[in-house]
Amino acid sequence: MGYTAIIPFAALALTACGGGGVALKNASVEEVAKKVEEAGGTRFSPGKWDTTVQTVSVDIPGMPAEMKKQMTDAMLSKTQTSTSCITEEQAKNPPAQVLAATQGKCKYDNFTMADGKIDGTLVCPAQGMAGEMKMRMAGTFDGESFATENEMNVTAPGGQGMHIKAKTVGKRIGECTDAEKKAANEALKAA
Repeated sequence: MGYTAIIPFAALALTACGGGGVALKNASVEEVAKKVEEAGGTRFSPGKWDTTVQTVSVDIPGMPAEMKKQMTDAMLSKTQTSTSCITEEQAKNPPAQVLAATQGKCKYDNFTMADGKIDGTLVCPAQGMAGEMKMRMAGTFDGESFATENEMNVTAPGGQGMHIKAKTVGKRIGECTDAEKKAANEALKAA
């Protein structure tokens, strides 16, 4: 599972809590989703959302200097923006998107959400290799927008790894068309 696949799903799906607060340690994604629902569920607005992920720093210890520079320059120059339709059904149960993206293999070391703030550390096995990916997300949210700072550490056997910092910003930009709603609901059913 790639870095860019997890951040938008985690940010959009879990920054949308309303109601009471949630505080968990060593919890599965499913447990976090259940506690979010018990605390009052989500309160963000269904509709068309723009999500932008911008990498702000990259550190790859042990990589040859020229290759490290090329990879760092490529990652820092890239800003990923995606537009997605969040239907009423998805707004009621957004953690399903996180569950699909993490394939049930991830756990939260800690997760807190209350009063428009979120802070959590998600740990997943690194895709295609031994080791793990640890992503910390902290930020703010309301029904129409969110902003998070994300730190990701990937470790591999032998001490090799990568450290990436990124910012994710999302905002509701309008209503979805009927075709976008249909496609979004089909994607949810397929997850």
